[in-house]
Amino acid sequence: MSTSRYHFGVDGPCNFDRADWAENALSLFCEETGLDEDSERPESVSDLIANLGHYCDVHCLDFLDLAAQAIGVWDAEKREEANGEANALYPEKKVLIAVVDPG
Repeated sequence: MSTSRYHFGVDGPCNFDRADWAENALSLFCEETGLDEDSERPESVSDLIANLGHYCDVHCLDFLDLAAQAIGVWDAEKREEANGEANALYPEKKVLIAVVDPG
């Protein structure tokens, strides 16, 4: 985990900064839950996302809508950096998430 305290360029935070923030949150989550951050990384990311869903339920937030919005932001930020235009506020693509019975 990085110990830097983010010295943003003129364009603000980059995706490495955002990934570092997520790693800090994931580290704390793993510490709280007892998951091993290294050997159980995929499980810990998935479990944290699921627990954010429970948080949304408790606080009357639409988890699927927020998750779709977050995926759209993540995609836009990736496209911006790939094109050398970090934080250019690219339009978000429409993301649809559905929970359906498998039958």
